[in-house]
Amino acid sequence: MSSKRPSPCQSRQSRRSLSGFTLLEVMVAVAIFAGIAVAITDTTSSRVNNLLSIRDMTLASFVAENRMTDIQLAGGVPAPGETRDTTELANTEWALLTTVEKTPFPEVMRIEIAVSKATAPDAVIYRLTGIQGPN
Repeated sequence: MSSKRPSPCQSRQSRRSLSGFTLLEVMVAVAIFAGIAVAITDTTSSRVNNLLSIRDMTLASFVAENRMTDIQLAGGVPAPGETRDTTELANTEWALLTTVEKTPFPEVMRIEIAVSKATAPDAVIYRLTGIQGPN
């Protein structure tokens, strides 16, 4: 009876094929996964912030257009000066600063409407400028 012992090279190869991943291989895989997860999280966060900013700008433009329409429908030429007030749209309170200025043309006024959130009235989100003269 002869029993053959595997050579040291053969036993090392068979042990390697039977064993799992080394700690170093697992750590490298986890580091790569963590890097990818951080990149995806940053990208997603940036996109959400951009989406919210675009939403605010769109709603602020609606508020400004509504105010300009109100001024135009009131008829006549508005008096020069500034008016501050608030309005609500889409469950958000908006602050408006309406500025009416004279132009070089008689009875023609320049109207600028600045819209911001009521919680931060100095951070203007949208500006609309128009002119109004006699009807």
